[in-house]
Amino acid sequence: MSDMDIGLKAMGGWRAGALAAAILLYGAASAPAPPGLRLQEMLIFAGLILFIGWRGPLLLASGLSLFSRRTGPGLAFRMASLVLMALLWLGMIRGLWNGWGITDMVRDVLPFLFLSLPVLLAPGLSRLSPAQFTRMVDCAGWAGCALALRWWVGAGMALSALGSTSLGEGKEYLLNSALVPFAGVWLCLRAVSRPGGDAARLWRLSLPLLYGLGGLACLLALAATIHRAALGLSLLAILLGLWRVLARRPLFALLLGGGLVVLVVAAGVPLAGVAGLVAAKTESVGLNNRVGEVLAVLDQVGRDPLAFLIGDGWGALVANPAVGYWRVSYTHSALSYFLLKVGLLGLVGMALYVGTLAGQVARQAIVLPMLFLAAAPSLLIGCFLHTSFKYICFSLILSLVVSMPESPFTREKMEYTLLI
Repeated sequence: MSDMDIGLKAMGGWRAGALAAAILLYGAASAPAPPGLRLQEMLIFAGLILFIGWRGPLLLASGLSLFSRRTGPGLAFRMASLVLMALLWLGMIRGLWNGWGITDMVRDVLPFLFLSLPVLLAPGLSRLSPAQFTRMVDCAGWAGCALALRWWVGAGMALSALGSTSLGEGKEYLLNSALVPFAGVWLCLRAVSRPGGDAARLWRLSLPLLYGLGGLACLLALAATIHRAALGLSLLAILLGLWRVLARRPLFALLLGGGLVVLVVAAGVPLAGVAGLVAAKTESVGLNNRVGEVLAVLDQVGRDPLAFLIGDGWGALVANPAVGYWRVSYTHSALSYFLLKVGLLGLVGMALYVGTLAGQVARQAIVLPMLFLAAAPSLLIGCFLHTSFKYICFSLILSLVVSMPESPFTREKMEYTLLI
């Protein structure tokens, strides 16, 4: 057995199981912004470390990852490591200089460290076999479904309220997780994808139904709480994915189209109600004062050239008009957030980081378009409209998108391509 075979077997064994368990535990017991470091969060971190190994985070934080072969494939990931390390220490030094509270600094540093997960996870994910990688993406989908189901249970399974009133978010804001729209798209597309493998043939009738119900639970939860961007982008991604899948299967397309017509007619009143609530919310709150948020950040860091150049550091607060001018440590877009914390220099650094990952994302869009479509709504919302860029679930999705599974078995690659 070659060294590559041994490495693939080990990576696809207990280490991959630890990561899969961490992702599923996140959906079953954690939250996008947990109140503290509880047992479930510690177990999630343990699963991540078991997959990554203890050396990776230390090499990244120290900058030695630039000289390590374990960093990732090629110059792109080494450049990403350099940017993350530089901004981590820049923000910490600036925050300590300004005298911000340790608690506020930790609330910024920990989410920033989550953004290093694509650099840390991608090398291991890329060594998974195609089938193992698909199962890992499925785990992310079911984690998002678990979050949606937990919200439905907390809301009393109030399906009858759909389209008549907007339901509350709940105290843990579970639907703010980037995994929920991801799951809504991925599970729905999996329901209509071509089955492959013995297990899929054995359950060829039940599995598509299970995938479809899981995706529907996520979409209905987003509709019930009027998550406008998440719902709209998810539906668009599903339509694009269906067009790609069904163009190759005309008979199935005809049957599915008839089923969708029946569903729309049967659920016409609730669907019309959801559309009305979306329109009413848009008329009432518009863009939720996102422009005012950017102006508030510009006003704060524009007080002197140094603050504009390097920001106010991790732990800085801003009087945010999007939340009633409370002084908070967050904004609802990555652009204004990093301008506040690490200034124009930080924005340039994050642009370099995004650029290093963009090539991998573009490749994924060509090779694995269904995964790209599932991830696109969550990534767009996290970057431009919501604080989810600070959540670990956002970085998990980004890690999957920038990973490219490789296998020495051509047949397995072909089956994987047919599968999704």
